[in-house]
Amino acid sequence: MNKNFWSNQDFKINKEYWSKKDPVESLVIRNENLLAVNNILNERKIFFFLEGRTLNHIFKNDELDPNDHDDDIGIFHKDKKKLLDSLDIFEENGFKIIRSNDQMISVCRMKRYIDICLFKNSLFNSGYGKKRFPKKHFVKFDKLIFKNTDFNIPHDTKNFLKIRYEK
Repeated sequence: MNKNFWSNQDFKINKEYWSKKDPVESLVIRNENLLAVNNILNERKIFFFLEGRTLNHIFKNDELDPNDHDDDIGIFHKDKKKLLDSLDIFEENGFKIIRSNDQMISVCRMKRYIDICLFKNSLFNSGYGKKRFPKKHFVKFDKLIFKNTDFNIPHDTKNFLKIRYEK
């Protein structure tokens, strides 16, 4: 294993570290990180979209969830190599890769990390790992403006979030 990659314990230590800090301090870094990743991926022409609790909270509240321990975006698995080939730009912007597997790549800057979930499409579903969602939400995408910046979000996000979180 890459000595720079985090173990499960490292993720727990990070979560504990931020649980003792002022959420405002964390939100400043998280917003900066999300905007920086947006710029990097757009520069490299890697299509991505908001995902997980990051999407849920921004869509509903126009802000990140102060209690969330990480941020989440999605890219399609076909762009994994393109993403890995862009790590030099991530590093130039202060990010380190802390996880890379078939389901996600995680990058960290200033002790805050972003999970980049690697979505795969099947006939009716799209998702990563064991998380599968109706493909119709990932065939076309809508836009959401956050911090004066355009972000892609799954189509019909309101219903997608009901499927994802209101089971």
